[in-house]
Amino acid sequence: MRKLAPIILLLFVISELYSQNTKTLRAVFYNVENYFDNNVDSTREYNEFTNEGNLRWTYGKFLRKRNSIYKTIVAVGEWHDILLVGLAEVENAYVINDLIHNTPLSVLPLEYCHFESNDHRGIDAALLYNTSYFELVYSEPITLSNPSDTSYVTRDIIYAKGLVGEDTLHVLVNHWTSRYRGLLESDPLRMIASMKLGNVVDSIFMDDLNANLIIMGDFNDDRDDESMTHLMENRDLTNLNLVPQFNNVAGTLKYQHSWYEFDQIIVSQSIITGKSGIKSSTSAVIFDPDFLLEYDEKYLGYKPFRTNIGFRYNGGFSDHLPIYLDMFHVQ
Repeated sequence: MRKLAPIILLLFVISELYSQNTKTLRAVFYNVENYFDNNVDSTREYNEFTNEGNLRWTYGKFLRKRNSIYKTIVAVGEWHDILLVGLAEVENAYVINDLIHNTPLSVLPLEYCHFESNDHRGIDAALLYNTSYFELVYSEPITLSNPSDTSYVTRDIIYAKGLVGEDTLHVLVNHWTSRYRGLLESDPLRMIASMKLGNVVDSIFMDDLNANLIIMGDFNDDRDDESMTHLMENRDLTNLNLVPQFNNVAGTLKYQHSWYEFDQIIVSQSIITGKSGIKSSTSAVIFDPDFLLEYDEKYLGYKPFRTNIGFRYNGGFSDHLPIYLDMFHVQ
């Protein structure tokens, strides 16, 4: 036992030194479901989320929506430092600024990447980042187009490159075309997004085989669907398994009786191994506390507590549940 004592002490000292020099940072993705202001946008035909629109979207409803988003971000952060928050279905820079400057999130040094897309409803993807840990170097929108249909418009993919300490991190935030018009029409559009995203990933790896890369988003496809398997094929990427945190839900959104994992986080192998200074946990987490769920009277069990059900105001949070990934940076 005496011989083991110095070894145990050495292991304890190494563990303490490692923990002191390692920072846990949380990366989050959340499709917030229709985060609109209530102003009429004269640049597009879609204006349902206004006082005069079919959804009777008042300023009070906007404030309640804003507050539900900040409360969710604070809750999903728990006691960890937020590094990144990818968002889907935000209307414009105004609603993002209101979220990070006029709520308790204002105590955090948050900035954002956002670009106005040509989406017909006017919803975009965005990335919030904590300037204490992420120094933005470059960002751009990656526009998606359909060569066989020039009228096709959708939201952009957000690309951001930044430094976490001295280590480079590439981030891609996605919100691919929905299944609203059926799989026959929408499957090819998500494949277009998959091929475009794959080309971006390839160019990043061409510059640095050990690049730290995190891809997050609402892909509107499950991990086993063709668009996602095509993205993963022959690339040094891992689509992380999703583990529910509280209520053992079977996905991030529910349609009728079935749950789906359309919201996913994908990382490069270098992040799995920690080879380039940033390491992640081996799975991502579905944040599913009671307050984000409601009882499903029609199909039983639970479902996300959403803001609107059709044209009826439901007063909830979103039709999607947030997901997150813990990342560890050796300082």
